[in-house]
Formats: sequence, structure tokens, C-alpha cells
Amino acid sequence: FLELSRCYTNGMEKQIFGQTDGIRGKAGEEPLTEKTMTRLGWALGRLSKQGVVLIGRDTRESGGWIVDCIKAGLSVMSMKVVDCGILPTPALAILVKERAEAIFGVMVTASHNPADDNGVKIFNEDGDKLSDEMELEIEDLILAGDSVVAPAGVMSESVDPAEVYVECLRRQIGMHDLGKKKILVDSAAGAAFSFSKKVWSSLGVEADEVGAVPDGRNINLNCGALYPEKLAELMAKSGAELGVALDGDADRVILADGNGRLWDGDRILAALARWLRQEGKLINNTVVLTEYSNLGAIKYLETEGIKIEKVVNGDKEVLRKCREVGAVLGAEVSGHIIYLPWLSSSDGTMVATWFVAQLAREGKRLADVWPDYEALPSRQWGIFVKEKRPLEEVLGWEDELGRQRAMLGNMGRIFVRYSGTENKLRILVEAADDKIMNEAGDKLSKVIKKEIGL
Repeated sequence: FLELSRCYTNGMEKQIFGQTDGIRGKAGEEPLTEKTMTRLGWALGRLSKQGVVLIGRDTRESGGWIVDCIKAGLSVMSMKVVDCGILPTPALAILVKERAEAIFGVMVTASHNPADDNGVKIFNEDGDKLSDEMELEIEDLILAGDSVVAPAGVMSESVDPAEVYVECLRRQIGMHDLGKKKILVDSAAGAAFSFSKKVWSSLGVEADEVGAVPDGRNINLNCGALYPEKLAELMAKSGAELGVALDGDADRVILADGNGRLWDGDRILAALARWLRQEGKLINNTVVLTEYSNLGAIKYLETEGIKIEKVVNGDKEVLRKCREVGAVLGAEVSGHIIYLPWLSSSDGTMVATWFVAQLAREGKRLADVWPDYEALPSRQWGIFVKEKRPLEEVLGWEDELGRQRAMLGNMGRIFVRYSGTENKLRILVEAADDKIMNEAGDKLSKVIKKEIGL
């Protein structure tokens, strides 16, 4: 495991779990090998009291054998497994919360990553992602021993989780039937492809799936929350109430309205914050955003009298800050929306349902409640790199960054960070116009590509 990417937590070095969201990597390469995934199941069993482990996956072709390995490792410790099949990550978290004897939820997914990647997200009995300390404890068990030999049989049961999830949704939104609404859904050929159809149908909503049909290889491929432009085009001529674009495991959501406008995480949070404040539920009148949030959105919320707390990036950091300041609502511009009365992580389907329910109460369409602010031109460059070298050590980077920030002055900004799950540098540029924005991003990207790019 010496070649695995590493991150640090309280002075301790992680070797298997990533910095932001569980385990992530290329399927078939460490740590996503049969040996390590079997030992992961065994380690969870070692740490467990008597109870049940719920396991699910997205549509990647590697998901089946990874699930089988984890189940085999759990069986060594005589753990009972509930195989939930293909379902969204947040649905699994909800099921863990709802099932009294559940002690862990294990989701095999790489979220928004390409099909060749895969990963594992783990939830505790409260539906929360594991703490850094627990991840380190699991790592110690995985790395400490020899191969695990699993028995031939695995004690398990299969369930259809949609019914439980829908009942929880009904309690949350306060409505059992949303009326004869029509929406468009792009599930990114991912975990929500068949699941969301059941959910919307149970709520009386006609949901037409407009994304690609999953084949194990096309998850997130030119569809879903990463590529919502197709959905926006369809909305303008469909007559639908709203469009919903999810990512591969359905924790992200981007909305589209009847005017063909896209709603990113900033725009979604702005509307939700207004509704919560009207109902007296925006605790401490505060929301949490990241450094990636658009300056236009930030100024809009401030004008509305809503206080903003900011973190660097990542839904774990948004959650931490929400709990620290007593806020219930936080978001990433990418479409992760955290609402603590529901979950400590994002759920794209719940957010979309919340919008449909609220619009039904108000007798409005999505386009009618558009938070009216002008977003600064903004673009993100993602550059794959050979190594995550400290940027101050990259030849020419500091000089170019200084020149571009001086060029932007007070009319824009540049934000740079390495991905927590991929060997990728992300450069965000906001500027007064597209030309200045693109020039700054292209020049910075050129330096990175030349020195450490793949």
C-alpha cells in the first residue's frame, strides 16, 4: 500500500480513505481490489456490535464484485447483510437511520467520477459519514493482517428500499400526494435511474427519465448533474414543471426551469433559505457556503439579510460548520445541499421533492421563484496531474497567479485546490466578463499542464 495517495488527519496519515468522501480509486487497483475490499468487510465486522449491515451500489459494472467482496468479509464475522441493490447513496443513509438494528451502511459508488472509478462510502447507525478517527481505526485493521478467507455462504436478505424512503419523504415534506405534476429527470445513468421513478410515482408525479440508460460503463458520461445543459434545452419545450439532474449516486442535484435556466447549488440554496426563513425554520438566520460559491449569490443573500458562513470545500466541511454555528442549511455550488433535519449529507431527490411540494402549495412554477441575482461569469478548470505537488513548488505558478489576480482586481477572484478524491487540480475563476475569465484560467492551466500535468 506504499503507493496509495495519502492525507493527514490530526497528525495521522490516511492510506486508504480519502480526504473528503470515503474510499475512491480505479476499480481493480489498490485499494479497490478483492483482497482489500474483503478485509474492509471483515474490519467492519470486527468493529461492530451484533447488528445488521445495509449495503448498496450504483450502476458501475465493477460494483457487483466489490459488493460481493465486502459481503464475504462481513460473513467471516457472522454479520447479517441486507443487500439493497442499486439505490442512491442518501437513500441508503436514510434506511440505516430508519432500521433500528442497522449499525453500518456501505455504499459502493464513486459518485460523480467516471465509470472506471469506484469507491466506498460508509455510514454509521445515525446515517452520518464516518469520522476521521473511525476511518483510521478501520485502516489499521485492514493493513494489519493477512488475507481473509471467507466462508462459502453469506447470510443476507434482499429488500426493496423505495417504500421506506418514500414514507420518510412524506413525513419531511408534509404531503402524501403532490398532484398531477410533470417533471423531467436525468439520473446520469446512475443509482437513481429506476429508484427515482418509483419515488415520484408514489407521490403522484409523472417523471420522465431523459438521461442515458445505464449499461455499467456510461454513468456520468455526458449526462446528469455534471452535464445539465441537455436537460435545460428539453425543459424549454416540454411543458414540465421542473427538471432534475442528478449525479451518479444522486447526492448532487441541479434543477432546470421552464425558461431553460439552470439552478446550481447556490441558486437552490437561496430559494430554500427564503422559504425556511418565511416559516421561521432558518435557525440563526444563517447558511453555510463554500469558497466556490458565486459572488453574485453571496451578495444576494446578504441583501436578503441572511448571514453567511464559508468553508473551503467539501460537504464534510459544510456539515462541520453547520453544526458549529447552529445552521440547518448549507450547500456547494456543485449541487450538494445539506439540510440537517433530513440528513447530515446531501440528497438530490429530497431537494427536488421539496421544491415540487413547495411550488404545489404556492401554486407556482419553478421559473416564478428564481432568485433574481446576476451571477458573475464563472468557470472551473480541472487539470489531471501526475502528483499533487505543493503549488508554491511549481515553476512559474506563483508569478502567473499574481499577474492574474492583479488583472482581476476587485472585479473577480481565483480559487485553487487539489481534488480530495482524484489526482486533479481545480482552478475556479470569476471575472467581470467571459474574455478576462477565460484568459486567466487558460494561462494558469498552461503552467500546471507544462509542469505537472498528465
